[in-house]
Amino acid sequence: MSTDLTTPSQERRGARHELTRRPRRRGDDRDQLRQTLADAYSDGGVSIRALAAEHDLSYGLARTLLLEAKVELRHRPRRLTAAGQ
Repeated sequence: MSTDLTTPSQERRGARHELTRRPRRRGDDRDQLRQTLADAYSDGGVSIRALAAEHDLSYGLARTLLLEAKVELRHRPRRLTAAGQ
């Protein structure tokens, strides 16, 4: 990779100009989102990944919000392998 700083950032490889940052969720907005996720996860049986995609969140943030809401997370079912049967 070239270290030529005369090349505009839009043309450099690895430039972070295409990143879009999500707004921070704070206060009432975070509380409301936390409750919405908790209800959908607990009552509706929706997965964390599906909730994250639906609300434009990272998986980690969706999981953190569920934990903050004191939701007991479901365990992933284990797949049996040929050796484990």
